Amino acid sequence: MKNSKYTTSLLVIFAVFILCASFYILFIHKTDFLKIYVVYYKPAPLIKTDIFVPIQGGRAIADTPSRQGTFTKEQIAWLNENMIGDDTGDNISDLNRNFAEITALYWIWKNTKSPYVGLTHYRRFFSINENAHYPMVTFPSMRMRHLGLKHLKGFANEFLRDLELQKKFIMPWFATHDIILSEPIKVNTYEQYKKEHVGADLDKALDIIKQKYPKMYDFAVENLNSEEGFYPTNMFITRREILNNYAEWLFSILLPLYQDIKDDVNSRDTEQKMAFAYLSERLFTIYFRYQAKFNGLRIKEVPFALASDFFEPPVGQPFIKLNTPQFQDFFIDQKDSRICSFNNEYRNCAKFEFLPQNRLKIRWDNGGTSYFYHTKNNEFDLEK
Repeated sequence: MKNSKYTTSLLVIFAVFILCASFYILFIHKTDFLKIYVVYYKPAPLIKTDIFVPIQGGRAIADTPSRQGTFTKEQIAWLNENMIGDDTGDNISDLNRNFAEITALYWIWKNTKSPYVGLTHYRRFFSINENAHYPMVTFPSMRMRHLGLKHLKGFANEFLRDLELQKKFIMPWFATHDIILSEPIKVNTYEQYKKEHVGADLDKALDIIKQKYPKMYDFAVENLNSEEGFYPTNMFITRREILNNYAEWLFSILLPLYQDIKDDVNSRDTEQKMAFAYLSERLFTIYFRYQAKFNGLRIKEVPFALASDFFEPPVGQPFIKLNTPQFQDFFIDQKDSRICSFNNEYRNCAKFEFLPQNRLKIRWDNGGTSYFYHTKNNEFDLEK
């Protein structure tokens, strides 16, 4: 009798194991279970993995002038060859000069089905790993990690792993959270918008909220006028139904507003023509904070990582500047005699040691060693 019960227990455990394994293989491990779309406007280091899908925003009007200028035939060909576009199926690709990455968001909403979905930019990513090697830079209103564009091209898999932007790192967060967002920029959102953009646009968006979603209106006004700031970049990773609900709400505001003010918007300079991209960041914040407060949405806030060609540390941040024939670079002084780079082509962290006669020894994380001599202030030149 005991043997029979023991055998039955083993069979139950085995059946549960097989069921869980089957679920993992059929759903979580499927290559289309999680898709994070990386929005491009111009050629740049290509980020393309099993979960990262590059998408060109504004493909329908790629040959017209943009904030980045007018692209060549070669540039347009590269974009066409290396990624999908936002101009197929149900789309608003031709509104890209006003909506920026939001035309890609619309396409993702209308034309994809993956159970988990996200949006990032070709040089902006989430930094999920609090202990990532890439340097964290702190400003009064925000913090972010920084890496050079060369790192995207030379160490794409490395930086994705270091920032924990792989399925095995991302998916466990959804056991305790519903959405991953960038940490907010801590400013008075309403005042900042009026200073940087056309305040009347935001007022008109609020009027539409008051008309269509009256229960949200008071919260929206209060949130915009608080010091809690806004979520930048329109980036997220979340479940499909959350994206669908948000996108339906967002475009029920932006598209009617576009019809109302498009003539005025299109008479502005190139930067202010992108009014709907800037508005969407503020609406994005209102929507998800409202859902968190009133509907229990669980938000995971993480810093974003920015990749750029050049970066100068903020005032007051200790740094060392290294000059070589190949690059000029800033390094933020880290704990335990470590420095982390912004721009160079190597792994961007190293151990440093000051030597006699104002010499500096740099032991790169990739195993190489370089020697520099002091020239002025915090600057050092490579020894020949």
